[in-house]
Amino acid sequence: MSSPIETLESSPDAVQAKDHDFIPYVAPMFAYVALSSLEGYLPSTSWYPAAYAVKAAIVAAIMWHYRLTWKDLRPMPGLLDIVLAVALGFLVIGLWIGLDGRYPNLPFMGGPRQAFDPNTLGTGGKWAFIAVRMLGLVLLVPVFEELFWRSFLNRWIIDQDFGKVPVGKVTWISAGATAALFAMAHPEWLPALLTGLIWAGLLAYTKSLSACVISHLVANLVLGVYVIAAQAWKFW
Repeated sequence: MSSPIETLESSPDAVQAKDHDFIPYVAPMFAYVALSSLEGYLPSTSWYPAAYAVKAAIVAAIMWHYRLTWKDLRPMPGLLDIVLAVALGFLVIGLWIGLDGRYPNLPFMGGPRQAFDPNTLGTGGKWAFIAVRMLGLVLLVPVFEELFWRSFLNRWIIDQDFGKVPVGKVTWISAGATAALFAMAHPEWLPALLTGLIWAGLLAYTKSLSACVISHLVANLVLGVYVIAAQAWKFW
């Protein structure tokens, strides 16, 4: 049984998109990945904070442009589903941190994540970077990743005319495929694989994409706090 999808109010600046239009789901993700790939060509690591800020600003602008097309973010989940989403967010980060160093790096994954230590920026620069990094980690990534992985790609695997598939419908094939691809997109492939399966299960159970966004937001927030407190920059 799927949750009803509320109709968004029309707005003069609304971006008109049909249910099968994939661009609003793919554009923020594509921009983020493409700009991230360019970070390897920076003249030095000292350029990274500015590069990340520019990337976050561009992705945020794209998301703002398409914000009124994402009908699948509504309605909000009920209280019990929110509690479950929060609990699973903590579980995900428990796996992410707890499994660190307990699984092999896969050669074709490109090696460990490139870490940036903001302590090299001085006090003011450090906290300015951390603020921008946390905004991207907590407010941008959970939204555009869930829209791409758990809404668009999950439904597209079920039916390439994905607009016909109700938000929250999950099959074993779509859950496994999105989780595997989610794992391939992260150096931390094992916790990412488990995370993809957990959030596919959350989507199937709650029939709410917003529940997945909330869980992802909580997970990223907890990870960000841990990274800052433990100086564990390798997770960024």
